[in-house]
Amino acid sequence: MSGRLLLAALLVLGLAAGCGRGTTRPDLPASASPARGKQLIEYYGCGACHVIGGIATANGHVGPALTNFSADRQIAGTLPNTAANVVRWIRNPQKIAPKTDMPTLGIGRQGAQAIAAYLYGQ
Repeated sequence: MSGRLLLAALLVLGLAAGCGRGTTRPDLPASASPARGKQLIEYYGCGACHVIGGIATANGHVGPALTNFSADRQIAGTLPNTAANVVRWIRNPQKIAPKTDMPTLGIGRQGAQAIAAYLYGQ
C-alpha cells in the first residue's frame, strides 16, 4: 500500500472511530481530570444555565443541554466539536460569539480542559 493510500485509510478509520459516542477524551492531555471538571462545573455554577449529566443541580434551560456532549457535532452552533474548540469556548466565549449569553468566567486552560474531559465523559 502506498504511503498516501495508507494515510488516507488511517484518516478514514480515525474519523469513523470519532463518530457518535465512542470518543470520550479527544485530544485532551492525560492530566485533564473529569473529577476536577465536575468540581469546576459546580463551582462556576454552569448548571444555572445548562442541564449537565451527572450533576443534580445542573438543571438550567437558558443554554443548551450538555448531556450526550460527545455526540454533538458542533458547539456554540458553529464550531466543530473538538477538544481544542471546547477549551477555547469555555475560556472566552465572547471572543468567538460576541452576542452569546455565555459569560467569560476567567477559567484557565487547565480548568477548561478538565471541564471538557467531564463533558466528553459523562
